Amino acid sequence: MVHAHAQQLARIGLFLGPLMVVVTPPILLGLLGIFVTWLSVVAFLLAAVVALDIARRSMRLFARQSIRASRRATTEHHRR
Repeated sequence: MVHAHAQQLARIGLFLGPLMVVVTPPILLGLLGIFVTWLSVVAFLLAAVVALDIARRSMRLFARQSIRASRRATTEHHRR
């Protein structure tokens, strides 16, 4: 009885073995594609945050320089 059960499991293994070899690579490639897509979205969001931060800082710097220049111009204009 145990011997018959082992033979039945062996037949199932012989059937499922090649099936697993055929099915596994597409599943793994699909998972890899999902991961790469997710990683690309995260990289894009990170790049957008960094770019906005750099733009905001440079706008502050240019605004400070512009305010200083306009103060100098008005001060010099009032002195005349």
